[in-house]
Amino acid sequence: MDLSTTYLGLKLQHPIMPGSSPLADDLDTVKRLEDAGAPAIVLHSLFQEQIEREALGTFRDVEAAAEMNPEGPAYFPLASEFALGPDPYLEHIRKVRQAVKVPVIASLNGTTNEGWLKHAKLIEQAGATALELNVYHMATDLKETGVEVEQRVLDIVKTVRQSIRIPIAVKLAAILLIHGQHGGPAGRGGSERLDPFQPGLSARD
Repeated sequence: MDLSTTYLGLKLQHPIMPGSSPLADDLDTVKRLEDAGAPAIVLHSLFQEQIEREALGTFRDVEAAAEMNPEGPAYFPLASEFALGPDPYLEHIRKVRQAVKVPVIASLNGTTNEGWLKHAKLIEQAGATALELNVYHMATDLKETGVEVEQRVLDIVKTVRQSIRIPIAVKLAAILLIHGQHGGPAGRGGSERLDPFQPGLSARD
């Protein structure tokens, strides 16, 4: 039986693809996934907070304040909880691409249209076959309209689309957009696919 399909324009042997998990952090396990029949390897996200110097300073402040307020830091992920930093992440992409023959899908996670997006180009140069763009924004400004929130997401996607040629899947919170209005090529900001998801309430999940 032929179960072959396409995802982001990539030819896959079948549609049963393991999602992002710690399994993709280890090269030996990545090879075992391919041997077991995984049609593609999906890597963990590289977070905006890891890239921006100011946010890294925030991590240090949060960790330093842990003894002052034991409950406060629980709402924020610690720097040590991220699997790989920006440079190791790019090196991991290179190693995974050399280790397997199936597509390697990298991931960026962020909320603003700023300098961290340049890493999309670096991820492409490192050898990623495609990019998953995780966009989640907790809108707290009462003066900001829904249209403005949605436009921020579209601006992020357009910026990334202009900088890279590999396929892009945009992962959106199910509550963020009216997907029917943004499912067309223009609404997707030039990306190949929109993937709704429901994020958890905990930053550590």
